[in-house]
Amino acid sequence: MLTIFISLLFGPQLSGWELLSSVEIVVGYDDFMGAEVEQPKFSEQLKLREGKELTLEGFIIPLQQESDQDYFVLSRFPYQACFFCGAAGPETVVEVYSDREFKFTDERVRVKGTLRLNDDNPLHLFFILDKCEVEKLD
Repeated sequence: MLTIFISLLFGPQLSGWELLSSVEIVVGYDDFMGAEVEQPKFSEQLKLREGKELTLEGFIIPLQQESDQDYFVLSRFPYQACFFCGAAGPETVVEVYSDREFKFTDERVRVKGTLRLNDDNPLHLFFILDKCEVEKLD
């Protein structure tokens, strides 16, 4: 236990997508889904960052029909290489919730919000950002 504490204090502090990549993915049975599903095993660094601000850059994957979005998925990679197309893992996507609507763009954006970890609801992604600010990058 002391070793973990010391490594968290003095080890490299991950941020952004590298922090999310520290998740371990295990297969487990989910009663609600009635099947085996991938489940996250969050690193200590991730657990310590839950409830704190996190900034990510990536690409919007819209979940609504409207051009203005207040709920979408942010992907580390462009749409054609994202997790949902089979080219990346679940650590490369985040659910984004914003209090303000943001016009959809296929350009890179920066999102800043409060990190929430999800290890018990298979209907949501492993990572959720709440109260987000979204800005288009030039």
